[in-house]
Amino acid sequence: MEKDSKKKTLIGKILKWILAILVFLLASMFAIPSLFNDFISNEIKKGINANLDTELEFKDSEISFFNHFPSLTFSFQDVNLASSEPFKSTSLIKAGEIGFGINVFKLIFSDKVEIKETYISDCNITLIKDKFGRYNYDVYKNADTTTVAQDTSASGLHLKLRRLKIENASVHYQDDDLGITIVSEGLNYNGKGGLDNGKLKLGSKLNIDNVDVVFDHIDYLSGKQLKARSFTIYDTENLSIELDKNTISLNDLDVNFEGKLDVFDDGVAYDILFNTENGTMEALVSALPPKYAEWSKSVSLNGDLDAQLHLAGFSGTVPEASRINQTDLDVAVSDGTIKHKDAAQAIEALNLKFKGRLKNDWIDLQLDDLNFSLNNEKTTGQLHAEGFIDSLYVKSTIVSKINLDILNETLQLPDLNFNGVLTTNVNVDGIYQPHDSKLPKTQGFFKLTDGSLQTSGHPEPIKNITLDAVAENPGDTYETSSLVINAFNFSFLDNPFTSSGYFKNFDNLDYSIIGKGDIDFTTLNQVVELPFLIKSGQLRADVNLKGNINQPQTQNTNSGTLALNGIEIETNLLQQPVFIKQGTFTFLNDKMAFSNLAVRHQTSAVELDGYFQNYLNYALYDTGVLRGDLKLKSPKIDITEFFPKEDQLTQQTDSINNTSEIANVVSGVMQVPKDLDLVLNIAIDSLLYNSLTISALKGHLGIKNQGLFLKNSTLNMVDGTAKLDGFYQPKSMTSALFSMAINAQKLNIEKGYNSIALFKELAPAAAQASGIVSVDYKLSGTLDAHMLPILPTLAGKGTLKVHDVKFDGYKLLGKVSEKSGFEALNDPKISEITINSTVSNNVLELERFKFKVRPFKLRVEGQTTLDGELSLKMRIGLPPLGLLGIPVVISGNSENFDVKLGKKSKDLETETTNEATATQEELERLSHQKDAIRTEKSTHEIDKIQKDIKSIKSDSLKK
Repeated sequence: MEKDSKKKTLIGKILKWILAILVFLLASMFAIPSLFNDFISNEIKKGINANLDTELEFKDSEISFFNHFPSLTFSFQDVNLASSEPFKSTSLIKAGEIGFGINVFKLIFSDKVEIKETYISDCNITLIKDKFGRYNYDVYKNADTTTVAQDTSASGLHLKLRRLKIENASVHYQDDDLGITIVSEGLNYNGKGGLDNGKLKLGSKLNIDNVDVVFDHIDYLSGKQLKARSFTIYDTENLSIELDKNTISLNDLDVNFEGKLDVFDDGVAYDILFNTENGTMEALVSALPPKYAEWSKSVSLNGDLDAQLHLAGFSGTVPEASRINQTDLDVAVSDGTIKHKDAAQAIEALNLKFKGRLKNDWIDLQLDDLNFSLNNEKTTGQLHAEGFIDSLYVKSTIVSKINLDILNETLQLPDLNFNGVLTTNVNVDGIYQPHDSKLPKTQGFFKLTDGSLQTSGHPEPIKNITLDAVAENPGDTYETSSLVINAFNFSFLDNPFTSSGYFKNFDNLDYSIIGKGDIDFTTLNQVVELPFLIKSGQLRADVNLKGNINQPQTQNTNSGTLALNGIEIETNLLQQPVFIKQGTFTFLNDKMAFSNLAVRHQTSAVELDGYFQNYLNYALYDTGVLRGDLKLKSPKIDITEFFPKEDQLTQQTDSINNTSEIANVVSGVMQVPKDLDLVLNIAIDSLLYNSLTISALKGHLGIKNQGLFLKNSTLNMVDGTAKLDGFYQPKSMTSALFSMAINAQKLNIEKGYNSIALFKELAPAAAQASGIVSVDYKLSGTLDAHMLPILPTLAGKGTLKVHDVKFDGYKLLGKVSEKSGFEALNDPKISEITINSTVSNNVLELERFKFKVRPFKLRVEGQTTLDGELSLKMRIGLPPLGLLGIPVVISGNSENFDVKLGKKSKDLETETTNEATATQEELERLSHQKDAIRTEKSTHEIDKIQKDIKSIKSDSLKK
């Protein structure tokens, strides 16, 4: 009994202690928030104001243990956090609650408020990045780190986050630069972690009820469920991220991934491995874009899937050891079947085994097995390709006979219907080396009969598709290769098109091409996007081309016409499309002639007559050069419309604000097509170049070796006339060489200064002058990415003749007048001066020249840099004969210079540049190419061709 009594007494004491502790803890849970409410509230608000650059609005705040038990949490209710500029009208976060978990022990036993947890619930988060790299979540103040550290210490607020929890969030992410939009609904995230030996280890769970992903206006995910489990290690010292034990579940497809990201000052390197084990075809389709996911609900999909993807690469500048570009893909599908619920036949015995590697320029592809059966017809294929793109061993076999009517019924793919019978048997074995004219041994055929194709892009199908082609190469060279197209026919919108041809001996090509019919590219591109430059318009063909590509073209029998109407062409050389309003090409054996070819690009319009030669070589071979002679007439060409441009932010600064504005600016040098050898006899009524208008431009323009060469041209500009020769050749996307020889008579100096950028650099004194001048100058140099001359690269020499010029506020002569006491030198009127000069390495060297300012005779020589430094010597000859004179030295910057009486002036320092400049040898080579442009012969030949075209049209009418 005594023992039982003692036990009861002990248990009673324990219960009392437990009860006392519970009462104490419960009292503390009410007392601590009350005792520290004002202190915590002040410190958090002070920390927010010190670090946020945008406005945080909230309806109420509270502190409690019970909102996120057992954490002591300070919470803002009904929160709105504004975005940073220029997105202030958009909320970054709107939340029912934003809470901060407080370290209770730090709070009680020190004067510090340490935030270790953050909670966000019932929120809408909007993240925006525009195409200029500005983002709306740049909400932290840019302040000196030392100051921030001191302020933070003084405030008693410390951030030591070990948990982030987001509940019931809607997240909208929009990246205009990459063209990506991601919308997530019902997002719940729970991340926990902490620092361990300089590494932040973070484990997290993410669940999203619905996620939509749009890239380049295409829906890739819509309404998908996403679940992710990850364990990530952030090395805060070496700026690396280790991804370990990560799993993403996209609907029914589970993907594991692991790897590493290394972040450097100017770049990032990554090495990530993705794999899905024990997957299924059904799970794979559930993760496909929306229309296929919906389609899969009506399709029976069976089969096992294993896939592994390894990505290693980098962007920006990284150490040599991290400069790896490698992609590995392994895919295996076994025992697959596919059958729509309404279909009678199924794709059965689907097996696929593929392994591929792309490492830098090396290719290694292994398709060991591809086979399936449909309607008791088997399709089998294998492929092995290894090597570099220009030296590649290929071995491949494919044998197939597919009834496309049955396949269409079996799949019933969304937005796609097809019919016909497809038969193919191809064997390839050998080395592809185009530089050595080697092709693999090949024996095969491809045949499609009674074909049709319809998509959701257009209500009418492409019908009567027939393709019958045979490829043979019994040897291993271009010489032994042949491709015979017995028929390639189709009909669309009741417009039939038929064609056939053969190509034999690719080293010395024998060819035959026959084509007849109409093609409407506008509607055809709606059915299926064609891999052509032509995006819209109509073509009518009636051609018969036959011969050998290397024999004299006069021995070939090329005849027929190609008529164009409303053609729109898109090319990567131009940012806007080119339109051909109308035109007809006529094949005259070696020449493809045309007349009245109306072409427009933005506001520029031209009309062309002439002919092309070597057109088949140009069309069929990468090394083919298109030659021709043309006449070009134009009412207006704006040369700046051919410059690459992009929207960029420009800084606008005044005495109060520093703001950014969006401007469409030149972002590269004008590119010139390669593989052209053309001569154009030009007559342009108006040529615009920024603020300069050139009228009545006539001459010869050559296009060769990716350069433009102007010869024997005459023009009118700034109230004067000029003769102009020169060349232009881009060396990269951001630099180009130019050279010009101009002889201009009686130019309006005021208009020239206001409209010609180079005039301002070479003659800054013209800013305070009006009158008439003539120029005879040769100049070469390099243009930058804004199509402006890089001043240190300019080199040349020539003569400026002043006929009649009046200065108004010219600072240099005004200061000389003030220093010498001769009022006549202030804003004088001068005439008939000849100034010879040379320019090199950023220095303009003025040879000695003389002029009169009544009653004085002046002499000037010296140097001025193109950025405004002066070193000039002047002599003021005194009346009556100027035998006695006052020497004057002018030195300093053009904005702030000194005028002294003296005899010596120092030479200015030349300036070298790292920009690419043309060597004298290169300038001479380009000059010889310009001089070699065909002129009179070209014009005569064009006129003769136009008569032949008219004769052919006349004969056609008689028939």
